[in-house]
Amino acid sequence: MNDEACRIFLNLITLSVRMMPVFVCLEPKVKSRENIASISVYLWVIMTFLQSLFHIPDNIFVMVQGLFSFLYFLILLLFFQGGVLEKTFLYLSAWLFAVLSDSLNELIAWALLGRTELTYSQICVIVSALSAFGFYLGIRLWMKEAVKRLFAELSVRAPTLLLAYPTISLLLLFVGTSTIFSRRALATGGFGAVVFFFILCSMIVGLYVLILNSLLELMERRKVTEELEVAKHLLYQQRELYHQILDYIEQVRIIRHDFRHHIHALQNMDKDTQTQYLSELKKELDSAAMQTFCQNQAVNGLLQEFSGRCRENQVHLETHLDLPGTIPIDDLTLCIVIGNLLENALDACRCFTGPRFVHIRGRWDGDHLKLLVENSFDGQVRKIGGELLSRKQEGGLGLLSIRRTLSCPGDDFEVSYGNSMFTAMATIAPRAVPTFS
Repeated sequence: MNDEACRIFLNLITLSVRMMPVFVCLEPKVKSRENIASISVYLWVIMTFLQSLFHIPDNIFVMVQGLFSFLYFLILLLFFQGGVLEKTFLYLSAWLFAVLSDSLNELIAWALLGRTELTYSQICVIVSALSAFGFYLGIRLWMKEAVKRLFAELSVRAPTLLLAYPTISLLLLFVGTSTIFSRRALATGGFGAVVFFFILCSMIVGLYVLILNSLLELMERRKVTEELEVAKHLLYQQRELYHQILDYIEQVRIIRHDFRHHIHALQNMDKDTQTQYLSELKKELDSAAMQTFCQNQAVNGLLQEFSGRCRENQVHLETHLDLPGTIPIDDLTLCIVIGNLLENALDACRCFTGPRFVHIRGRWDGDHLKLLVENSFDGQVRKIGGELLSRKQEGGLGLLSIRRTLSCPGDDFEVSYGNSMFTAMATIAPRAVPTFS
């Protein structure tokens, strides 16, 4: 295999390295990977043909390679799923490893030259093929999962900062390989320059892996911290539900106690007095009945407490809940979801200067509970990584608690908002109601 054929193979291997991260880590939108790879190869063939046909010098051909890189990046943007930052990071990473591979290949070929019957170009082809295979294994076994988790959970600002490392490393390598680490400089610098360049390339790769692994570890720690906070929040909700049940039991005991007094009082009254007494008692009972929001005792107690808080904050509360007394959903789940929805709605109303309102609707729809909560809203939201979060200074756990609670098959939770109204929709599937012995 002559030098010209080796050069073509080296360019193909370099192209495959620059395609690997995106092709392995991302899914195509419409076209198949084979079609996208064919388009990329066609662009490369055109670029190589232009250089061979017109004998373009390498220092001028860099502009043609830059145009090819731009066209190839457009292919990634148009035909692959994922965000622009994710595609840019993968492309820069692939470019970085392609440059590293070329530099290390030339380094190893320079070290082996004269010690084997193979030519310089043939050694470069063999070493490039081996390094490309190792690069593919690294992407498939480690990088694919790491990048997927990073860009799914990191904030918008973090991936932008993440682009800085491959960009700076690329500039460093481009400057270095054309000056102090060029083939001519290494030939005159001797073994010390070669070792230093090898250590530099190894450090760039090591730092790349270290940065991604460190970010993944930080995300795991943050996730554990959030789970602990959610667990504390759930315990708090369970304690509140327990106190509501105790209050209900106490109210029933008081009613039974008062009922005996009513019986004793009626026994000693004449008919006219009894009629008047019963009329007043009926008015009192009707007034209490007005505070019945639904048949479910746990949800009704929660809404009774929330109704008082709405009155204190001048918030109009409107409820339409068609909930039977017993449904195949435990009271704890109901109180966590509805309680957090109402709490978030009331917090949003406090920040709104216009007419304040909270509307909650719910019904048992065959085999699911459908909930809809609408509230007045000032139009300002807080997002991290595309995920809506509370605007509280301490972060807020309401939305996180709802999402963690609604994790069973059939559950669903969606939010939408405009300039003045926020809407939350929840679907709760049946689940086993816990029993206590």
